[in-house]
Amino acid sequence: MTHYRKDTPQWLNEAIFYQIMPDRFARDNTGSSEAGLTEWEARPGSSGRGGGEFFGGNLRGICGKLDHIAGLGVNTILLTPINQAPSYHRYDTVDFCALDPMLGDWKDLDNLVHEAHRRGLKLMFDVALNHVSHQHPWFQKALKDPHCKERSWFKFDSAGNYQCWWGYETLPELQFNNPDLQQKFFLGKDNVISFWLDKGFDGVRLDCANDLTHEICEKIVTSIRPRYPQAAIIGEVVNYSVPWLRVLDATQSYFFTDSLKALKSGSITTRQCLANMQIAYATGAHRQFQMLSSHDTPRIHSEWGRSAAFLRAARRLQFTLPGIPMLYYGEEIAMRGKSDPDNRATPTWEKLNQAGIVAEIDELRKLAELRRNSPELTGGTWQPIFTDGHPDVFAFFCASPEDPHCLTLVTWNNSRTRRQPTLTVPWGWLFSQVQLEEVFTGRRITAVAGLVTPTLAPGECAIWQVKDDSKRNYSFFKHRVG
Repeated sequence: MTHYRKDTPQWLNEAIFYQIMPDRFARDNTGSSEAGLTEWEARPGSSGRGGGEFFGGNLRGICGKLDHIAGLGVNTILLTPINQAPSYHRYDTVDFCALDPMLGDWKDLDNLVHEAHRRGLKLMFDVALNHVSHQHPWFQKALKDPHCKERSWFKFDSAGNYQCWWGYETLPELQFNNPDLQQKFFLGKDNVISFWLDKGFDGVRLDCANDLTHEICEKIVTSIRPRYPQAAIIGEVVNYSVPWLRVLDATQSYFFTDSLKALKSGSITTRQCLANMQIAYATGAHRQFQMLSSHDTPRIHSEWGRSAAFLRAARRLQFTLPGIPMLYYGEEIAMRGKSDPDNRATPTWEKLNQAGIVAEIDELRKLAELRRNSPELTGGTWQPIFTDGHPDVFAFFCASPEDPHCLTLVTWNNSRTRRQPTLTVPWGWLFSQVQLEEVFTGRRITAVAGLVTPTLAPGECAIWQVKDDSKRNYSFFKHRVG
């Protein structure tokens, strides 16, 4: 039996994230200069300035889009780093406790926090503790003086070479076995993580958490939790992330994403993909991110834009499987972009009124509402359903022990032909003659002794929920007390 954190903030169970890269999301030029900025509509990378290519998105721009974000049904915004750095992505900081002036000032941040909270949106900040910019004063001092205390914060060999993230010389890695660094970042009274939480953020994402080690992640959570019991501490874990949930509140995992990509490419079967989900979730590891795109991966509309049924199914799985759904900015307007830097373009917000985009956003809103109003999707049991006779059918159900009639059945026909499988749903309250309704089409199926037989169109992912209204003046579900 795997044991996961018991003190995790409960609001994470209902969280739906929206990730923003501030430089590329929205720009408000009020009272600011546009000198040196790349044209907003330009293709990323076109200037040839690499990480120094700034488009000028800022905190005021984000604030102006809060109604749009809230209107999607999401409830948590994840900002990529806003600390001062020489690059637009800011994962190479030169000052962990300085707001990058290109994004605005402290008043702008205060206003963003206030306006987000006023709309019921939580805010998460992102920080790369594992490494700094080679321009950081700590590293510059360590480079010039082998006898300074900062030298021990980095790892140099006898020839003067230093350890750096993925071999990038511009990203020297910090050595977290050093007690001074632990004090600065999470143990000391005025540590870096507390600094940003005191600014009103509701939690932190630890970039490259797998590089920090289990021990450091656990130390971070253990030291921060008593002072900020409702602050969520999540970690980016690019490998299989389930073991990391023993120490972190949640993980930004790519396991769901890459399992679907492997299925789409044909390198695994539908059955293996479902087995992957069982491996990931059967032990209760439900606080892993479900995402289709991020700033580090190709945008999903570039990869699957021509496979509308597969993309629709992936989106529906994203919101109904255990875990925490996360949208990457611009997914709602079908933004395209392959690998970095293409996947970090600026949105064309005028597309919001296009018919196809309106339909996509309507589906997103319905899925968010479904998740919000279905306790079994955020805190219930989860169980896969296997069908030997239909190997291309991917099925599972979620149910709530507290409210037995709260059951959601998901059936995906990942084939090019119509399917009519008979599925066994081993839930003791799925009584004979209880009906389940498909949430998007309204069609119904009837349960018989725990068996249901849905009819699924080619590529269709259908979501079914119990409807207790098939018998006049009768309820299948009793709520008797005493």
